[in-house]
Amino acid sequence: EARAQYVATHDPLTQLPNKALFIDRLQAAGPSRGAVLCIALDRFGEVEDTLGHGAGDAVIAEISARLISICPEGDTLARLGDDAFALLWAGATPEKVKAVAGHMVRLLSAPCVVSTGRAFVGCTIGGSFLSAGVEPAEVLRQAHLAQSHARRLGGDGFSLYDPAMDQALKGRKALEGELRQALMVDGLHMVYQPQVNGRGAMVGVEALMRWTGARGEVSPAVFIPLGESCGLSDEMGAFALRQAFTDAKRWPGLKVGINISAAQVRSGKLLPILKALLTETGANPRNFELEITESVLLADEPEVHETLTTLRRLGFGLALDDFGTGYSSLSYLRRFPIDKIKIDRSFVTHLGQRPESDAIVKAIVDLADALELKVIAEGVETKAQVERLAVAGCNHIQGFFYSRPVSADDIDRLVTGEARLAA
Repeated sequence: EARAQYVATHDPLTQLPNKALFIDRLQAAGPSRGAVLCIALDRFGEVEDTLGHGAGDAVIAEISARLISICPEGDTLARLGDDAFALLWAGATPEKVKAVAGHMVRLLSAPCVVSTGRAFVGCTIGGSFLSAGVEPAEVLRQAHLAQSHARRLGGDGFSLYDPAMDQALKGRKALEGELRQALMVDGLHMVYQPQVNGRGAMVGVEALMRWTGARGEVSPAVFIPLGESCGLSDEMGAFALRQAFTDAKRWPGLKVGINISAAQVRSGKLLPILKALLTETGANPRNFELEITESVLLADEPEVHETLTTLRRLGFGLALDDFGTGYSSLSYLRRFPIDKIKIDRSFVTHLGQRPESDAIVKAIVDLADALELKVIAEGVETKAQVERLAVAGCNHIQGFFYSRPVSADDIDRLVTGEARLAA
C-alpha cells in the first residue's frame, strides 16, 4: 500500500512530488506565511525535437537535481508537467524569493551535458504569496500568471504577481475577441512597403498586415503574436495571402514579399490554403516571395523540408528574414531552398557607427554572392546607410528612406509614375 501510494503521488523520472501531492500540500498550508514559485523551462521542446526524448529525460533529471540543491530544506519542490516545476516555500519573504529565483535562473541557464550533445534550456519563474482570504488554488494561478508575464517579457527571468497582471490579462482577452471579430468582418487590411534597387527603381514590395480596431491602430508587434498564441495564424495568414494575391495582379513585374510564420508552416494547412487561394485569385506564384524566419528552420524537421521544397516547386521564391539575429547557420542556406537573405535592420541602424555592423553586413553580402543568393537590407532610413550598403555590395534596399508602408492605391500611383519615392 505504501508503494502504491508513493507511485500515485510522485513523478517516476525525478522522484519529486507530482501535481496531485503538490496541490494537497498547498491546500494544507492554508493562509500561512509563504510563497509559491512556478518554474517553466524555456526551450525544452527544442531539446526533444533536436536531441530526442531520451535527451529530454536526461535534461529533466539534471534540472531537478539542480533545483533540489538550492531549494529551501523541508519545503515542497514538485514536477507539475513535462517542463514545469513548482516550489511551495513556507516562511518565504519577498527578498528571499527574489534572491533564490535569480539564483535558479542563473543555475538553469548553464548547459546540460547529455549523451547526444549539450542542451540549453533556461527557465522563467513566477511567484505569489500565500495570504489570509486567498484560496491556495488562487495563489497557484497567480504564480502561473506571473510566470506567463515574465515569459512575455522575453523569458529567462522572474516576476512576482501584481494585480495589474490580471487587468492586463483581461485586456488581452478582450483584444483577442476583437481580433476574432475583425477577421470575420474584414477589419484587417494590407499595406505595402517598396523595395528599391541600386538605381532607385521600385522592383518589389513587402506586404504587411495592419489592424485599426475600436481602440485605434493596434501595433503588429501586439496583434500578430496574439493571433499566433490563440490559434489564429492560419486565418490571419489566409487573409494576408488572399489580399496580396489580389492586389499584386495590378503590378506586373513587381515581386511581392509575404511573411509566413513558423506556426503556419508547421500547422500542415499552408500548402492546401495556398493552392486554394492560387485557384481562387488566379495569381502567379512566380510573382511572390514567401518570407520566413530562422525559427521555421530551427528544428530541421522533415515536414518543413518537404513544405519548403513544394513551395519552390510551385514557383514561389523563399526569403530568409531577419538574417543574423537568431540562430543563423550556414547549414540552413545549404539544406533549405532559400533564394534571398534579408539583412536585419539592427545591423543597418549602426552602419558607420559600429565597425562590427559594417563587417557583418559585408560578410552577409559576400556570403550571399558566394552562394548565388539575392540580398536586401531592411530598415534603411538615411542616405549614409544607403551609401554604406552600396560600399558593402548591397544594392537592394527597403526602408523609410524611400517609403513607409503605403496602401495598394499608393503603389498603383508609384507604378504608373503619378507619384515618386521619397528619395
